[in-house]
Amino acid sequence: MATWLKSNRIQKLGGGVLERTGLALWSRLQLAGLGAHKDPAVVKMLRQIHRERRSLMSAFELFNVYGVARAQARRPGAFAEVGVYRGASAKLLCEVKGDKPLHLFDTFEGLPPATEHDRGVHRPGEFACSLDAVRAYLDGYENVHFHKGVFPESAVDVPEMSYAFAHFDVDLYEGTLACLEYFYPRMIPGGIILSHDYDLLAGVNKAFSEFFADKPEAIIEAPTTQCLVVKLAAA
Repeated sequence: MATWLKSNRIQKLGGGVLERTGLALWSRLQLAGLGAHKDPAVVKMLRQIHRERRSLMSAFELFNVYGVARAQARRPGAFAEVGVYRGASAKLLCEVKGDKPLHLFDTFEGLPPATEHDRGVHRPGEFACSLDAVRAYLDGYENVHFHKGVFPESAVDVPEMSYAFAHFDVDLYEGTLACLEYFYPRMIPGGIILSHDYDLLAGVNKAFSEFFADKPEAIIEAPTTQCLVVKLAAA
């Protein structure tokens, strides 16, 4: 784990008013920048989602979700997201996935209690949004499946399948590690795992660093707080 994260006070903002306000201002600047050189229809969609659903992802981070998912929509395999919150990034996945199944996992009651790896960063129950509210927001999109509960227990009834893209935004060490343990062996060769908060939250960073310590894949850091991993072909 990066040593600077061990004492990084930014991770303790915990989605409060200061973080939300700063992120909203920063995202407005990012959207203005994107508007200068990206597809106007895509930027319009990002602006609309920012108005409709409060998100703790910046505009650049949402654009990364959109861009990677759009590319992976051409590959075989399902899409998944763990950590749905109010459905902002899930809507982007719905927009680009075509007829692929999209599996959405969340407690829909906020974060579970933290372990010693994340102590003091977030409060239990933080970032709650009801399943009914998210389902209503994504109404009209086909082949979208909701799984309520703490992951990976929430995946117990999900049929075995391969995934082209998996997006994680779970904030906590144990949740991130559980996501990696579940999805990594199910990713297609060339499948992409994208995670929020990799270089913002120490628990997320620790889970990725530990899990991929003995794997052939490299963790690719984005200029945002995100990281991604491209699954290599099986040996």
